[in-house]
Amino acid sequence: MLEIESHRYLKQFVRENTLDWKHVFAFGRLLSTSLRKNDNYLVNSEIFKTNKWMPALLISLFLNNKDTICIITEKNFKYILLSYLDDIKKLGFDFTRINNELIFKTHKIIFISYHEFIHRKFNIYNLQKKSFIFTDAENLKNNLKEASRLSLLKKDWFNAIALDLEAKDELISTYNILKKKFFLKFISNKNKIFLDENDIKTLRYIFAKYSHLSKQFLNIKLALLADWACWVVLDNDKFEWVLKLEPINPISFIKPLSKANHFIFLSSLRDDYFLEKYLKTVDLKIKLKVTFKSDFPEQDILIYVPTKQLLPNNPLFTQSTFDKCNKIFLLSKGITIILSNEINLKKDIATKFASIYGRKVLLEKIPNIKSKKLIICSSFDWWIHNLHLIKIPDQIIIPLLPIPDMSEPVNQITASFNKKLSQDWFRDFMIPDTFEKLDKSVAPLRVNSGKLLFLDGRVNYRKWGRDLIEMIHPSKYIHQLIPF
Repeated sequence: MLEIESHRYLKQFVRENTLDWKHVFAFGRLLSTSLRKNDNYLVNSEIFKTNKWMPALLISLFLNNKDTICIITEKNFKYILLSYLDDIKKLGFDFTRINNELIFKTHKIIFISYHEFIHRKFNIYNLQKKSFIFTDAENLKNNLKEASRLSLLKKDWFNAIALDLEAKDELISTYNILKKKFFLKFISNKNKIFLDENDIKTLRYIFAKYSHLSKQFLNIKLALLADWACWVVLDNDKFEWVLKLEPINPISFIKPLSKANHFIFLSSLRDDYFLEKYLKTVDLKIKLKVTFKSDFPEQDILIYVPTKQLLPNNPLFTQSTFDKCNKIFLLSKGITIILSNEINLKKDIATKFASIYGRKVLLEKIPNIKSKKLIICSSFDWWIHNLHLIKIPDQIIIPLLPIPDMSEPVNQITASFNKKLSQDWFRDFMIPDTFEKLDKSVAPLRVNSGKLLFLDGRVNYRKWGRDLIEMIHPSKYIHQLIPF
């Protein structure tokens, strides 16, 4: 049985190598069960932020005699090659590596990025049932979006190899006509332009007519026919424009594979509340959802929400937020992180703090001074990307929830699309993206039972705000900051 064999090989690997995740054997058996039964599993664990899960995955895949496609980041693939592949091969596995493929006598394992998953033709994989392993599944939607996103620059129009001069003239003329129209729509400080029906109609016509000229033109034609979100970004310095396109529902890329193949999703969110729901929209049902504890003893995050708070649209919100942040900082003993995706709020708070505390205040910068008590102001994305480089904070303050920016064209277009389908665009689109950023941002506080403080009035006055907080686990509400 696959589970017994994988456990035996993994036990031998752990005996000869250092691997200090106590749930690694249970994880290995779970993977083997999913592979043997061809059942779709969703596995949640913060262990996927580390590399300790990789040997269990590799051993299960090596023993499974069916072909597997593993969608993995380039960084993790390189780590597998450098740190684990040779040691696992010594256990008695016989295979040949050709680039990103491991070829066995009975099967092969293909490691690809999300970009390759989108752009590689998978029709051949539907001839026989295969397993797809999606790592980094907590970012599944964004990974698929980024991998499929299209951009068309001026050079792409002018360098298109047209069959005749008339065709080339039509392409250049269309580009210039649209440029004039887009710049007439320009509003100060807003360089992103929505397309109206006539603009989209013109683009559909021109790319349908000349899709044979390049693969890029063909991709844009298909994207326009599929009603992807599209907008224009203006370059005021060069007086040029760039066409941007991305799918409204990127999960649809999985749909052609959902019926004939087997899937395992590995998410580093402690509990991925929304991924299973997304997958159901493309007829992919999860048979089992499991959560494993990480390699550290989880502590309760101490959540504090002041009873009286201003809503973000109140003119006094910025000053009130700074006053509260300052009082909270005075009670702290270590690093304080203040997170806001609203650029002006983030800069205003950082500037006010810097005028009082000087070098102890950093704006999206890694600390290089020895002071134990610091303030770091940043966006959520910057913090998520750099948190592993910074000492675990004593507390994280969130003045504004990381709700997607509705001034971004792609967000407005997505919301409009969901409204047309009579869907709850706010709960189906906005809330999942908000929780994903929130959960990743507060993860370090589970190590030291740090404080998480919300100053956004919507946490108190909106049910969806309270629901977001309730999804943060493990946690405990505190009703005063002293003596914490």
